Amino acid sequence: MAISIGSNTASLSAGRGISQAKSRIEDSFDRLSSGSRINKPSTDPANLAVAIELLANVKTSAVAARNISDGVSVASIAEGSISSASDITGRMGELATQSANGTLTNEQRSVLNEEYQALSSELDRIAGSTEFNGRSLLNGSSSIGLQVGTDSSSNSRIDLSLPGVSSQQLGLTGDISTQEGARQAIDQTTQSIDTLSNAQAEIGSVVSRLTSAYENLKVSELNQQSAASRILDTDVAAESANLIANNIRLKASVAIQAQANTIPQTALSLLS
Repeated sequence: MAISIGSNTASLSAGRGISQAKSRIEDSFDRLSSGSRINKPSTDPANLAVAIELLANVKTSAVAARNISDGVSVASIAEGSISSASDITGRMGELATQSANGTLTNEQRSVLNEEYQALSSELDRIAGSTEFNGRSLLNGSSSIGLQVGTDSSSNSRIDLSLPGVSSQQLGLTGDISTQEGARQAIDQTTQSIDTLSNAQAEIGSVVSRLTSAYENLKVSELNQQSAASRILDTDVAAESANLIANNIRLKASVAIQAQANTIPQTALSLLS
């Protein structure tokens, strides 16, 4: 390489090395101090886009999990009231069976009918008072669609159908003050008990589905969070090694530039 006093390319090259090493050291400091591998979009735009989508899905999954918890709460409240209605209907069946017996007088049947009608009114009260978040559950018009997934497809929804438990909806509008009325009430209460039992079984199956959906969401949420972490989080060991290596490069470049800066002085010494 020719010696000249007009330029010092060796020093410029060493200066470029200093600048690069310094920039890399600053990047390492940013990654180590923030814990994030991507501190600005230009670092890795493609993977940043993937990570943002993963984190958005994590948040959506968390909301869907809360929806499922609300759905289980609705089912639990409804199931408890249906269980009470089933007990009441069973008692009404006992009264109807007793009243249908030919050994009773009409006066005795009237006494039994008083309890029968009181229990019928209690069914109406349960139907009107069983609520969740201000919504009536057992008035016969409740079919609740639960959003349990992260998209709008049918696979992300579970429907919870709830029966009406009022005396009219269960077909328990008669009385047992007569033997014939009591006989009809026996069939009516038997049918109502079957209706309520089927409703309880259906609610149980929905709760089982909700539980499975909840567990699946939590597993998916964890996996997506881990995937985003692998993209975004700093590998401390690797970045520490990079920091040490770039520190060595910086010191070497500084030393080389110091030596390169003596070259023009060598050229001047040739003139003297």
